[in-house]
Amino acid sequence: MKSPITGKEMKLVQEQDQLIFRKEEFQVMYHYYLCEDSGEQFTDERLDKLNLAQVHNQYREKYGIPFPEEIRHIREQYGISASKMSEILGMGVNTYRLYENGEMPTVANGRLILSVRDPDEFIRQVEASVRYLQESEVEKLTAKAFKLIKERESGVRYGEPAKIELRQDAPNAYNGYRRLDLPRVAQVIAYLDNKAGELYKTKLNKLLFYIDFLAYKCIGNSIMGLQYRAIPYGPVPSEYERLFLRLQDEGWLSNEERQNGGEQFYEVYHADIAFEGQLFTGEEIKVIDTVAALFKKKKTSEIVDLSHTEQAWIDNEQNRALISYQEYAFGLKI
Repeated sequence: MKSPITGKEMKLVQEQDQLIFRKEEFQVMYHYYLCEDSGEQFTDERLDKLNLAQVHNQYREKYGIPFPEEIRHIREQYGISASKMSEILGMGVNTYRLYENGEMPTVANGRLILSVRDPDEFIRQVEASVRYLQESEVEKLTAKAFKLIKERESGVRYGEPAKIELRQDAPNAYNGYRRLDLPRVAQVIAYLDNKAGELYKTKLNKLLFYIDFLAYKCIGNSIMGLQYRAIPYGPVPSEYERLFLRLQDEGWLSNEERQNGGEQFYEVYHADIAFEGQLFTGEEIKVIDTVAALFKKKKTSEIVDLSHTEQAWIDNEQNRALISYQEYAFGLKI
């Protein structure tokens, strides 16, 4: 960005600072452009969004307020419009849509939205709104909720095919403020399979780390919602063995074992689905492509060596600890 004062390119600066939101202070890595001749600071729309995202992430986590993606998913499970959900919950006609688009709910509204994730509570809210809904609407909505309840109970009673369970923590600093999203993980691997060369297990683990942490560095949220742990070979998804097995069970991933000419064997992964970009924003695809291009021709050993220079790994390897996005993403080497 050029200085509006001198016309010269300005230096991008990031430093720890505190921002106030709803009368509370939150620690963020504040980004701005510095005009070195005048000492003035400037931001653009991208930096404003990145700075504010850090505040919103922490506020939502602190007060248990759902993130926009969760808010949309809760509505979609009942197959209704945002305006209809607003009506059922006693909100203004456009309120739910605004929340889906990123506006911050009040604490009360946020918890109300979370409560109707449970079909039983949704039915109670529909029944409380019978004066505002047509009889046919009440019947349709309660039928949908009862269907979800029945599916949930039948799965427990009769036993669905066992699937490998993975941690599904609420959005927090260790998953980049996004719930684990397996279809997104599978789609990222499909992209890498086409763009980043052969996906040896160690290489794939590092690419996933760099994609999620670069996304947080640039956007303020991870792409896949994975948690990462520092182990001797570098940062890896916390449950990577179980993760890859689950993706294989879903039919999205396969692997083969190869020998390096000696006695060592390596696992190579292949996507069994085609990449479909509609799950991602343009900014997210740019991040994925940046990492794929950067590491396409690098040896696995080179990628491991680079990951060992990351403060995220250095500070956490001894205890094999989870790595905080908020604490370490902004110091990423790429």
